[in-house]
Amino acid sequence: MAVLEVVLKAGLTPYDMDADADAEGEATGVGLAAAPGRADALRVIWQQDSPAEAETPAEVWSAQQAAMSQALHTILCVNGFWVEDGPLGAAPVLLGVVRPT
Repeated sequence: MAVLEVVLKAGLTPYDMDADADAEGEATGVGLAAAPGRADALRVIWQQDSPAEAETPAEVWSAQQAAMSQALHTILCVNGFWVEDGPLGAAPVLLGVVRPT
């Protein structure tokens, strides 16, 4: 819930997997997924509109995805979340609601 609250305050919408995939922009937002091989971590993912992917050059698509992942990383960090350091532009991996001191 804390991640959702921060995402909404930042003006981003949560990803709606039930959104009409044919409606432009409806299937865009922030999603959460288990981090592969990690029971203690959660990936925070920017899900771009699938129909737009077919109309966007691959390098632009990848750059947009990386930029949003970096933005999510920054948003989570400045709000006190414990985020794993990872490759630039990769989806942030959330380790906890509060960074240990």
